[in-house]
Amino acid sequence: MKKYFALILTFVLILTCFAACKPSIKDGTLVTEFGGKNHAAVTEADGGIKRDEAGNIIVLETDSNGKNVKDENGNYVTNPVGIDHALVIGNTIEMPEYSVQIPNGWSNSVSFENLVISRDGTADTLTISVIGDKSVADVIKERSTVINMTTSTYENVVTESKGVNVGEKEANLLSAFVPDANGAQVYLCYIIFEHAGNVYSCMLNSNTDISSTVPEVLEILGTINFVR
Repeated sequence: MKKYFALILTFVLILTCFAACKPSIKDGTLVTEFGGKNHAAVTEADGGIKRDEAGNIIVLETDSNGKNVKDENGNYVTNPVGIDHALVIGNTIEMPEYSVQIPNGWSNSVSFENLVISRDGTADTLTISVIGDKSVADVIKERSTVINMTTSTYENVVTESKGVNVGEKEANLLSAFVPDANGAQVYLCYIIFEHAGNVYSCMLNSNTDISSTVPEVLEILGTINFVR
């Protein structure tokens, strides 16, 4: 049981390769995604990727030499392209359903299917997962099982369950602090809310009690820019 719980708490340490670069390109930025595929993405004034109403990124059509293609009227040709994983451009992480600006003092970690950022110089990690095939109640029940597992596995566990706000959205917070998990400290917190039919399960974890930083994390989550 202890080994199983340890695996749950440390899964975010699995390494994933992701690279991003952005040499100059007319009216856009070149984004290299996982696997080496390039997109000449059109960017907004704030540096974020331009999207259509369906959430597709808008890319500039380029020729074999990487130069912009123009139509018969002299306008740059663009096309919508769907994305199904993270694109990191500067201090912005673009996900299929939303985007987030990486806050000061944090860095992108291994964002791909999920968004993952880490507080610089610490083991504090925030992972945002989007679940489209379950209800909020179902996700809360699943995460509660993990939290409850700590109380039956370790001693002196401090747990918390309460309602919080993510921006204007109501959310549920579940957390546990294990002061001695086989010689190590573990903090695990889930913040769960719903938007546009999707459940957002946000996991904050660290190797020390960081419950006092939850308000900061709620502020970060409150800056999510939903695409749909």
